[in-house]
Amino acid sequence: MNRYLIKFSYLGTQYRGVQKNTIANININIYDPDTIQGVLESAFSTLNPKCITFPKIACSSRTDVGVHSFYNLGHIDLQNAYNSFYNPNEVLKYVNQYLINCKHDIRLLEFIPVKNDFRVRRLVKRRTYLYRFMRPKDNDNYKIPIMELRHCFHFRSDTFDPEKLKQATKLFMGLKDFRTFSAKSHSKREILYRRELNSLYLEKGTAFTPYDSLSQNFDFWNITCSAPSFLYKQVRRIVSCLLGISCGLITEKDVITMLQVPGHHNFLSCIPLVPPFGLYLANIEYHQEYLDKFIIKYKISPDDNSVIPLDENKI
Repeated sequence: MNRYLIKFSYLGTQYRGVQKNTIANININIYDPDTIQGVLESAFSTLNPKCITFPKIACSSRTDVGVHSFYNLGHIDLQNAYNSFYNPNEVLKYVNQYLINCKHDIRLLEFIPVKNDFRVRRLVKRRTYLYRFMRPKDNDNYKIPIMELRHCFHFRSDTFDPEKLKQATKLFMGLKDFRTFSAKSHSKREILYRRELNSLYLEKGTAFTPYDSLSQNFDFWNITCSAPSFLYKQVRRIVSCLLGISCGLITEKDVITMLQVPGHHNFLSCIPLVPPFGLYLANIEYHQEYLDKFIIKYKISPDDNSVIPLDENKI
């Protein structure tokens, strides 16, 4: 069995999130074409030489239903009958062609051989999420740029005040208990709700399709948030509160109360949750020095394009 670091991107609209559904305590391989993990595992299972065990991916960040990603990381274990390494260039071409043929909005960006004791979640230093929303300059305008339909939140408000929003970002900075801003998890493992954001700010954004004349009728905005890790639905609930403050739906005092009295049922029901399709996993910063310890250096055989590790004693 050999392990590889993979980097990939996707549009999450047609998927139920990254993580594949599993059956607890039962060792059954499930083909799950409705999740990012399931699609990628299925793609890798068709490599040549054929895998003798079903591929299994561990992801660094598990985005939710409908959330997009410019850049995500994972590691995957692959084993064939020859116990040989797969050629990274050939794998990139093959897997991406498989994804194109199957009409999946996923692309494999990198495929790097690493040592078997490599763990992708130990690699990550910081995750950055971006939430895109657009506001019409004229609220009577309902013509939306078609390319933004499932990639940007159409926010309508006569009272939107970006300065209020910028001021409200300070409420979430510092070490806070974000239990109120996390959907309840059914996981049996202990969850640490006290988290600290590295940054949270609002800035003017741009349209994905600036040549579409309809884009000129909207102001585009980005809310960017970074931290070592996030709770389930934490970013979307923070964005929802910031937009609520910006248009006068709630006050800063309401947010302070939700932070000071943490609880899964204390999130104000009057705050509409922003849709997932405006959210992007924009970047993952990682410890390069940690990765360098695990990358396997190799050369490609000129005879058959096979991968030859340069130091087999370190694998």
